Formats: sequence, structure tokens, C-alpha cells
Amino acid sequence: MPDLLFLDAITDAALLGGKAAGLARLTAAGLPVPPGFVLTTDAYRRLHAAGIRSDPAFAQSVLDAYRRLGGGPVAVRSSAVGEDSADSSFAGQLETRLGVAGGEPLLDAIEHCWKSLHAARAVAYRRERGISDDLAMAVVVQQLVPAEVAGVLFTRDPTDPTGRLMAVEASRGLGEAVVSGRVTPDRSRLDRDTGAVVERHPGRQGEPCLSDNQLSQLAELGRRVESLCGEPSDVEWAFAGGAFHLLQARPITAGSAAEREQVRAEVIEHLRATADPAGTVWARYSLGEALPAPTPMTWAVVQRLVAADGGFGAMNRDLGARPDPALGSRGAFDLVAGRPMANLSRLPRMQYVRPPIEYPFAVMKADPRRALDPKPTLNPARVGWRRLPGVIWRLHRMATATRRQAETFAATFTTAIAQRFAAEARAALARDWKALDPPALRAAFDTWVQRTLVDFARDSLKPTVLADLAWTTLFEQLKRKLGEERARAAVGEMARGARPPAEADLVAAVTALAAGEMDRPTFLDRFGHRCGNEMELAQPRWSEVPNEIRAPDQARGRPSPGLKELDERIAALTPALEAPTDTWAGRLRTYLGLREFARHHLMLGYAVIRRALVELDARFGLRGGIFYLLPTELDDLLAGADLSARIAERRKRRQLELSLEVPPVLFSDDLDAIGRPVPSPEGATTFAGVGLSAGVAEAPALVLAEPTGEVPAGPFVLVCPSADPAWVPLFARAVALVMETGGVLSHGAIVAREFGRPAVAGLPGVVRQIRTGDVVRVDGTTGTVAVVVTA
Repeated sequence: MPDLLFLDAITDAALLGGKAAGLARLTAAGLPVPPGFVLTTDAYRRLHAAGIRSDPAFAQSVLDAYRRLGGGPVAVRSSAVGEDSADSSFAGQLETRLGVAGGEPLLDAIEHCWKSLHAARAVAYRRERGISDDLAMAVVVQQLVPAEVAGVLFTRDPTDPTGRLMAVEASRGLGEAVVSGRVTPDRSRLDRDTGAVVERHPGRQGEPCLSDNQLSQLAELGRRVESLCGEPSDVEWAFAGGAFHLLQARPITAGSAAEREQVRAEVIEHLRATADPAGTVWARYSLGEALPAPTPMTWAVVQRLVAADGGFGAMNRDLGARPDPALGSRGAFDLVAGRPMANLSRLPRMQYVRPPIEYPFAVMKADPRRALDPKPTLNPARVGWRRLPGVIWRLHRMATATRRQAETFAATFTTAIAQRFAAEARAALARDWKALDPPALRAAFDTWVQRTLVDFARDSLKPTVLADLAWTTLFEQLKRKLGEERARAAVGEMARGARPPAEADLVAAVTALAAGEMDRPTFLDRFGHRCGNEMELAQPRWSEVPNEIRAPDQARGRPSPGLKELDERIAALTPALEAPTDTWAGRLRTYLGLREFARHHLMLGYAVIRRALVELDARFGLRGGIFYLLPTELDDLLAGADLSARIAERRKRRQLELSLEVPPVLFSDDLDAIGRPVPSPEGATTFAGVGLSAGVAEAPALVLAEPTGEVPAGPFVLVCPSADPAWVPLFARAVALVMETGGVLSHGAIVAREFGRPAVAGLPGVVRQIRTGDVVRVDGTTGTVAVVVTA
């Protein structure tokens, strides 16, 4: 294929990249696109490492094409494969050079575009979106439009819940100031059908940039673009010499307010249809802490871990329970607007066909905090008094079986079960995966889902149950002597001595790595299958991104106390421990340590599952899209089906669901709480700005004037001057964004919506009014920022 094409020659996105392919399609349709040419992805693959001047003949052909354009100032813009696509905009992440004039500056600008594909912000964007780094880039060179006014048009206003409006942001001069968020632009809302101006909000430049008639002309151009593309579009434009020019058109990848409201209604209807007639309580705890927002593939796979016929159910049966067979492949967790939440009405059925226990709806409705650490209560009426003796006998049998396991399970698990599983998983990871054909990769995926999340999980989940048993037993023994408060403190001190076996002690290993006591290859050999947010299959393991290893919070704090120090603390809280109590104290430490040991080994199997998926993703060129499919759809993939539209739709659906606020405890008689704005606490300092991306998040603020500096390990709200693309690596790590300037249609706003981060802008001087460490609540739906606690 050719290395250089003019815009009207071909529209192949694999050759031209997303941006140039879109411009070529608009050109072919007769729309007003500045003339230009494209250095194709073939040229990138051949020359980006050595540089364009390494092929003098090709460099000369580029200069000849430049002269055919008439010379003079041009715009040089990236056009990566996957850029401006239906599921990822890459908004602002790759290089654009405006006003480039002359042959040598043009060649330099092309190389800058190529290099930007691997810049930190582009890598951070791909990582957050689950997109492979195995991409190629075309570069488009166009005559520069001497814009009098420029900006962005969204053919569907992303903040309009009715879906009947267009949105325009405009500023005098070139449009880069608008899309980068460096100015507060004119904002207008237009009727989609007529182009009539519905609202105007002048920016800082005083007089409006465009007249009503000009806005109407722009709306007509937007309708033509949307008709050609077949979907709502994000259009960059320039106005010069009395005419509009199209600089870019791409699908709107993030959902609009109208789509968000539709998704909200669908989520509520689904929960209402599946709720227990007597009332259901959903609570965000346990699994929701380890897996806050799973991708579709991850959630489908995790079902094998938590299902009644999966690993969790198998563990319960080993301990004498009888999960309700009617549950089948369901577990005690539901996905509520993209978040795993425990269904407390269903949870008892994971142990009993006719549960004698319950989590009382009325009690939890009166005090929702009880649902965040739920404790079941015995209710004989649920099984009937005639069945009660049999139920009590079964409860006694379960308790006896669990206590017997506590006596011997630790040794069996550490010396046999876990070691055997680890050997199998490490052997699987070491195989030549590229030698496997797609059916073999699919088979390996199925095998390791079963092996990890059912066969091994039935044992790896037991340390958690046995640690809880030890905790409860100790608390009940000490409560009689010490009272509840001192007994709870004493058990807490006993628990602090828990550490996993050395081979799984991640905190100790990270500390040793930071201190230079362990080298990186040794660390990666032992812990390369781990990572942050490791229950998410789309998350790269440390072995894949070794430079991203970060010390966890525990490793930076005060070191864990030794057993002698702990014994001294416990002695200060309790009288001398009796023999049974001392035994259970040892078991508490053992099983708390084995919880981490078990997870360490479970993640080995998880890494094998991910390896199979990553290889399939690469074979079929999905660029991370496989994590938006379901296991049952892998057969369609292998059969050659085009699943790109399904992947794009699921990306958008997930982003929309995660933009909905969901309370930590949800009741079936108040499902409208989903998406309901949360009021600011009384007495909070509140700022009113422009909501760029819907949703609510609360965390300590990190206030920065430049995209550099130390970043906290925990969650933070980023407070910064603008949405310039240089901030994107920080966007990816923040839970919410607060900016002084920037419009709803800026690159930063687009990326915030794609990432699912609540964002607010239009707050001049906010970087001076909020301090690092202030606890801030950001409501991107209402456009408000509240300082909840001052530092």
C-alpha cells in the first residue's frame, strides 16, 4: 500500500487512521474540508523509529505534496488507528502542530506526531481505556484555515436530558484554545431541527463570536455531518472569509444526559423486576471493595467465584452448608449501575435452602449503617417451628465442621493445595502462548476459569471464613470479662500480628524493593502476577508494566509491631489469656495471614486467565475490546463476527452507569435514589461552576498549578487550571476533576466523560481557594464543588 495519499483518494481507517479517514469521507461527500494529504500507517511502521529523513526519496515526496498544497502554513495532525473511533476519541492525547511553514519544519512536525503516540499522556489514556499499545499512526497535513472564529459543535448536547439540542462552544482565533480548555468560550445551545438559538452564555471575550444566522448555518452543517456519519458527532470547525470549514468530525464516544437518563431508568426497572417482594437491601461491601467497577468480561468471570454453583458455593458445601440449588449460577452480588453490591435478601440462600437467618429490611431501613457491616439475625418463623429442631441441628453441624477445619486446614492449604496450584499456574504462564491457535486459547481460558475460580477458590476462600470464626470466638470469650469495647480493642491488637508467609508477603517485598534489599527481577519473579485493582482482568499485571510498581500505603507507614510488642499491648488490655483464648488468638493471626497468602495464589490463576484474553485480543485486533465482551461471545469472535459495535456500545453503557450516583446502601422501595444528587453537607463551602462530566465523588484535594509534582497513593480530587492534555496522566488517577477554565466540549471534558470521572469547570481562582488536603465533593451533574472538610 502507498505511504502517502491525498485526502480524497481512499477512506481505509487501517491505512489512514481514524481522523484522516473521517476527513476523507467528508471530502468525498463534498463537505467543506481544507485540502490535504496523509502519511499512512505504512509510512509510520517503516520509518518512525529511524525518522522520516532516513528515506530521502520519501521525504522528498512529502515536500512535493506540500508544494502541491500551495506551501505556506499548514496544520499537521496525528491520526492514529482507533483515534476518533466509535469507542475512543483520543481527544487531545496526540500531537497537533498548527501554522507549520516550510519543508524542514514540516518534516520535524511529522516526527513529533509520530513520537506522541508513546507520550505519557497517550499511554495513560490507552491504559485507562483498556487499549493495547500495539498501534500505528498516520499523519494528516492540511492547509491551515486562517480562522476568525473557531470551536466545537456537538450535534447532540451531552448535557441535554431531552436529546433535542445541539451544543456549540466558540472563541475568536484558532480553535486550539477552546478544545484545550485554556479559555472559557462562548456557549450556545441550538434547536437540532431548526438551528434556532435556545441559550447563549458569553465567554470572557464580551461580544458573541457568532451571530444567530451563523449559528444556524453551523447547525445545518452539523446535521449534514451526522447524516453522513450515521451517529451523533463531535465536530471541530473554523469560520473564515464568510464560510465554515470542517477540521474534524468523530463519533461522540461518551454518553449524553439523555442517554444517561435512559440508562438510569433501565437500571431501576431491572432492579425493581428482580427485587424480593418482601424488600431487598443492596449494600456496597466485601467484593465491592476489591472490584469497584468491573468490565463486562471481568464481571462474567467473577460470577464463577461468587456463584452458588461456583467457588463460593463449593466452599460453603465443604463447611456443611446447603446453598439453594435454585440459585444456580447466581451469587449474592448484583451489579448495580456498574458496581458490585451484596444482595442481603439473597445472601442467606448461599447457605440454606430455607434460611433461618435474615438481614431484616425494616431494621436496616431504620439504620442503613447496619448494612455496611451486616450481621444476620435468627428468625425461626422463616422455616416454621416444626422444622426448627432440624435447623438447629444443621447449624450445630456446620459450626462443628468449621471448627474442625480451623484445627488442620492451615497446614494442608499451605503445604499441599496452594503449592500444587502455584506450580500449575506458573507452568501455564511460562508456555509459548503465541504458538496456540484461537480455539486453543479459548480452551485455556475456560480451563483456568474453572481451575482458579471454582476448584482452587473453594479452598482459597476458607481462610477468610476461618479468620472470621476466630475473631468472633475471641470476641465472645473476652466480652464476658472485659465488656464489648475493651474486648473489641483486644482482638484488634491480636489481629495486628498477622502476616502472610514470606513468599506471599507483598508489603514486605515492596518495602525491600524500595530499600534496595530486593532487586526488581526477583520482585517481578515472585509478584509480577499482582497489580493494583488486580481483580479487574483488564488491568495489566506488574510483569507487563514493571515501571508502574508503586509502594502500597502500608509499606510507607510505621512497620508492623513484633509479637513481643503485641503481647505487651494485649496484656495491658486483658488479664492473662486462658488456654482456649490463646489458641484462638494464634488461629486468628494464622488465618488473617493466610487470607493474603490465598489471594496471592488465586491471582496466579487469574494471571493465566488474563494471558489467554490478552492473546485473543491481540489476534483479533480488538485493542482491549475483549474485556467488553462476555465469555459466551468468544465463540462469535472465533467464528469471525465483527463485534466492534457491541464493544463500543458496552464501553458507553459502562461509562453512563458509572456516572450515576448510587448510595452505599440501596433499598428496593427507594430505587430512585440511583442518580439522585447528593446534597452538600451543612456548613460546607460550595462553588458553582459548569458540570462537564456527570457523577459524584468525594476525596482529599490535590491542587496543582502544573501537571508535575508528587501524587498521593490514595484517592484524590485533582484541582487544576485547565483541561490541557498534559494533565491526562493525572486525570486517569484522580477520582474527580475541578478546573478553573474549560468548556463542556473541550478535550478535557470529553476525556473526563470517557474515563467516567465527575468534572466541574468554570471556577476562576479555584486553585487558590481550595487547598491540598481539603476533602472535596465534586458533583459533575449539578456543576457544584463543596469543601466538606478543610485541611
